[in-house]
Amino acid sequence: MRGASKSPLTRIRSIAFAAGLVLAEASALQAATLGLVVGVSDYAAYEPFGTISEPGQAYDLQGAANDARLIAAAMRRAGIDLPDARLLLDEGATQAGFLAAWQGMLLQAAPGDTLVVTFAGHGAQETERAPPFDERDKRDETIMFHDFDPQRPGTGRLTDDALYALFAASPQFDIVWLSDSCHSGGLTRSAGRTLSRFAGLFDGLAAPELAEVPVGPDVNADPDQPLPHVTQILASASEELTVDEIEIDGAMHGALSWYFAKALSGEADADGDGRTTRAELSVFLDVRVFTHMNQTQQPRILPQGDNKILVETAALPLSGAALQPDPSSEKIDTRLPVSVIGAPPPGLDPDRVRQVALGAALSFEAQTPDRWMVKNRTGDLITFIDRAGGSEDLPVSAAPLVARAEALDRIRPMVAATAGAPRLSLQNGQGYLRMGQEAAFLYEGPEEDLPYLTLFNIAATGAVQVVYPPAHASGLISGGRFSFRSPVIPPPGVDQLVAAACPTPPRDLRAVLEALDGRTVTADLIEVMAAAPCQFTMLGLYTTQ
Repeated sequence: MRGASKSPLTRIRSIAFAAGLVLAEASALQAATLGLVVGVSDYAAYEPFGTISEPGQAYDLQGAANDARLIAAAMRRAGIDLPDARLLLDEGATQAGFLAAWQGMLLQAAPGDTLVVTFAGHGAQETERAPPFDERDKRDETIMFHDFDPQRPGTGRLTDDALYALFAASPQFDIVWLSDSCHSGGLTRSAGRTLSRFAGLFDGLAAPELAEVPVGPDVNADPDQPLPHVTQILASASEELTVDEIEIDGAMHGALSWYFAKALSGEADADGDGRTTRAELSVFLDVRVFTHMNQTQQPRILPQGDNKILVETAALPLSGAALQPDPSSEKIDTRLPVSVIGAPPPGLDPDRVRQVALGAALSFEAQTPDRWMVKNRTGDLITFIDRAGGSEDLPVSAAPLVARAEALDRIRPMVAATAGAPRLSLQNGQGYLRMGQEAAFLYEGPEEDLPYLTLFNIAATGAVQVVYPPAHASGLISGGRFSFRSPVIPPPGVDQLVAAACPTPPRDLRAVLEALDGRTVTADLIEVMAAAPCQFTMLGLYTTQ
């Protein structure tokens, strides 16, 4: 169920739960781009994340400082002016430090410059205690710095109203604001073993002292009116859902920060002209974050769809290794991260998996000596393992589930993230379907260049299921749209439907799919997909008995 949204065009809202962005046109004067990057994993008032969490209790984070280092590396490679004094990490990322760095950047910048400001850390909500009283839920959103202390109200935080005033006081600049903190999710589903960037709900905080924020004497901006120099990226239109940290390439991160860094490095530049526009960024973040987070987080850029330029992209896109936040000579451990609660299930090959406390791609929880519950990185129940073999719909070991997770991690980056790329959508069931129910789908793809469609499913058990076209059919789609219905068949759990749009019938791909139909996915499928001249898209389905 998607949360209701406010009107994000009227003001900078959900500062603690959304990401905002202003994009600058390239000008004849070659305006400069300056950066300010904040990442808070270590909070003075909080303890490290515990193995047993209490409801409503906040902990230190693990990935926010990683996000800041990651984005800083991408900014510097893209030519954005980011001195060490404006890279604020952990104990250096206080409220006073942020405001001082902001003022220092204003003194350096010239009218027409672009200011890129990013924040990764805890967000929270608090009861409105100062005008404007404009929140429908009567709560302001806040970002929390290292020195925030719930026992000393008024310290270490900035509300959305204060940030609005801060930005309103600088209309001579284009401002890029990105906040990767809590309550930005998408679909409400089961909670997993994740570390959330939500610091809590506070009812007893003192009214924020806006006078402490140096905004100048003549700021009379109406917070119900949009700031013409501000555009927002929202991780979601909802303020009700949390943002969880996940492991990517061996380190904990926020997905939005990770892919924003990728965008700054040129990967969102769909037409290859060396400049990333707002429209290109919108599609890139929407597809990449939404897919990687199993449809629990869907960014939006407002306004969107125009050719306003974000940044001149880097000469060479950063690789995954180059994007590591703290480069070292150590080789990244590419084995699949898993967590185990209780006795481990059979089929966990130490050459293919490594155990972690947080950020696992798969979590196995023993329920009986012969049965395990299996969840994915966002806490969705995938399936069960039944070692006794009492159900033909359940795997008897973890091996096929590891193969499935490895395959999906390799397929996700293949999903086309450009305007006009193929897309799949479910037309009924809101993502939850029961066995025997008929699922209605809509495929939309590029008719002229890629008119041939191939559809297959990677079931919850790791089995490949061929969906379309029928044997010996070409799969030619007329008009670029294809509506189809399919009954939901076992096994229940989390399915991943994959569509391939190709210029000609993909015989090699279909041959591998035919050989794998009903069997566990293998690396052969990934290799033939990587070699095919096709564009791919994915759709997650959640099925029950």
